[in-house]
Amino acid sequence: MRNEDGSRPTWRFFDGAVSISVSMLVAVLLGDCGSFGGLPILGYLNGLTARDDGIIIVATLLLFPTSIALYGGMTVFFAARETAKAWAEKREMKRREEGRREGRQAERERIQKELAARGMPLTPEQVSIVTGESNHDESD
Repeated sequence: MRNEDGSRPTWRFFDGAVSISVSMLVAVLLGDCGSFGGLPILGYLNGLTARDDGIIIVATLLLFPTSIALYGGMTVFFAARETAKAWAEKREMKRREEGRREGRQAERERIQKELAARGMPLTPEQVSIVTGESNHDESD
């Protein structure tokens, strides 16, 4: 079952679990680090970790910023992936079109040589039509 935005509930559960785990890891790392020399917010969070249940408090405080950072990172990652995919598709379409153009030209030349070898060369008007350089009016 999908939600309105197309994401599955299992992905939302995973995203939430990762956010909680990362915020807890950052809180533990903050508690284990020494001083933060002049960084007031990190110093304050480090001081909070020394209190009873301080790691839980800091992890809870870091949960929202961690969720935003993970969401933003995933958004940037998937946007970059879609852009790279679109660029690759565009290059492939261009390469295919060039291949078709070359193939058509080779086939036109083969037809002209084959007809000339059988003694039936094309007139200049027919050559211009075959090569796609026709400027004549269809109403003639």
